[in-house]
Amino acid sequence: MKPSRSGASSSLEEGMAASNARASNGEAALHPYHRTFSSYFHNFVEQCLQRNPDLRPSANALLNHSFFKQIKHRASEALPELLYPVMPITSFEGIQTQDPSHIFGLASNMEQLEMDDWEF
Repeated sequence: MKPSRSGASSSLEEGMAASNARASNGEAALHPYHRTFSSYFHNFVEQCLQRNPDLRPSANALLNHSFFKQIKHRASEALPELLYPVMPITSFEGIQTQDPSHIFGLASNMEQLEMDDWEF
């Protein structure tokens, strides 16, 4: 691929180079964004990125997408990991993940936290 007029390489080239990066030991370097996403996620993103706004689904339609439905089934597995950074609120020591009731209590406590608005 040719460099742009400014002499800078394109982001596509940079992405390809990054994906081919190798660690010093010759193994493929691990990158946090090199993950495999579900087909539900890919389909959801594809619908959101429709060029023609008239072809994009509404927010309500997206909320009923199979991507969110499959996440609801896994919420009790994912929530402890997502809530882990808020350890000062409570401790996860000895909590059994099979009983999601404590997780929903933590989520409720987090909803009651007062947080400042973000300014962009």
